[in-house]
Amino acid sequence: MGSKEIFALRKQGQHSEALKLARVEYAENEGDIWFLRAYAWSLYDHLKKLVDAYEAKHLAASSLSQQISPYMREFSQMASLLRGDSAFSQVLRLAGKVSRDWEDFLIFAQWAGIDDFSLEDKEPFINDQGKKIDSLQKRFSRAICREVVTSASDPQQDEDLIDWGRNFLNQSLQDDPNDQWLNYYQSKLHLADGEVDQAIYRLAPVLRRQSRAAWTWALLGDILKGTRSDEALTCYSHATQLARDEQEVAKTRIQLAQLLTLEGRFSEAAQQTKLALNYREQHGYKVPAELSQLLASDWYRQAVEGGHFTPLPRAAPAANAILQELDRHSLTYSKGVIDHVNAEKALSYVATSANDGFVLLHSKFPSLTEQQPGTILEVGRAEPDGPPLDWRDSEAITMQGLCEIFSGSVERHEGKSFAFLRGVHEDVFIPPEMASEFSSEQTYSRSCLALCRANKQGKIGWRAVRFLES
Repeated sequence: MGSKEIFALRKQGQHSEALKLARVEYAENEGDIWFLRAYAWSLYDHLKKLVDAYEAKHLAASSLSQQISPYMREFSQMASLLRGDSAFSQVLRLAGKVSRDWEDFLIFAQWAGIDDFSLEDKEPFINDQGKKIDSLQKRFSRAICREVVTSASDPQQDEDLIDWGRNFLNQSLQDDPNDQWLNYYQSKLHLADGEVDQAIYRLAPVLRRQSRAAWTWALLGDILKGTRSDEALTCYSHATQLARDEQEVAKTRIQLAQLLTLEGRFSEAAQQTKLALNYREQHGYKVPAELSQLLASDWYRQAVEGGHFTPLPRAAPAANAILQELDRHSLTYSKGVIDHVNAEKALSYVATSANDGFVLLHSKFPSLTEQQPGTILEVGRAEPDGPPLDWRDSEAITMQGLCEIFSGSVERHEGKSFAFLRGVHEDVFIPPEMASEFSSEQTYSRSCLALCRANKQGKIGWRAVRFLES
């Protein structure tokens, strides 16, 4: 008897018999890699049955831990020699699937680690729809970080385990500092620790990338609730208006209703309270104490009797203003000058040198349409070579070597649509749209603002963008 018999029983669908045989013969075969594989896959069969039932909502989350923990403990006692094997990876995959509701997940994850997935499971893959999916290793790592944050405020959790998890999250961020989920979890951990500024710092880049997601705005509301309740109210409101599924904002509506009552906006609070209740009644969920308190209030009873339920006004403009203000605290700003404005394509081109620059779309920065060529701006980026995320006015009027003021005599030759300003040190090209006011028979004294730019042939020179009053 041995691995062949165990695999044969599995193939016949006799999963219980296969596992019983593996348990009986383990002591005699604990160093046999093929036997260990057979044993692990037999455990996998039972684990997968539980996970499938859990995902199909046939196994309640409250019953999950009781049923799955014994199998997982058994696996961890026999599978150390299987690290790097596909059986090891696949059991960890099942563990990750139930990590939100399995009480012992972090204990198991600390034993398992993330370094012993199979080589295949350390690489991302392409699904049937052609979408790139993160590797099993990365998804398991994120599950650890998420559960560490969830458990960090639980006084009954093992402190050493939480310390391990905190260090794991910190190391994961060092290895992948731009991962939005890791930054999101670290933001929540900072919030749990009362570190508001750090929480905002970690959330800001995630919010920029996921500005149309309800969960990012809900977390920003949580962060701001204690110190800037008016802005928190805006964030919660915006989250409820962005949510694609009511589940995303089931808790947020309760927090929003609480803030609305503090503002005396009772009919709007009643609307949010009613929606929070409807969601729980439709799905048979328990009504939490905070919602019960809202439902028992006099103002809610009066709203029901009088039918006073008012939807919230659109929160997007105020929310975008909050995001822009957050950006200005976290972005690095550098100067550039508007080279030209293309109204047809709805963009402004900002020059940073004679040969370089970038486009600012008016759809993203609508107030930019009011700025004319030659205007110096400060443009904010999260990374030195990243996309422009914000702009603000600059006190500067000129930039040496790029945008300067010149004075001299304007000369326009017969038959030419353009002209030149002849200065002491430089000649400045005056384009036709600016040169049309000058006659070829006369010399004019003018001052202009000019940009140093390369033309289509690559020749660098000065080009006037506007005349200055004398």
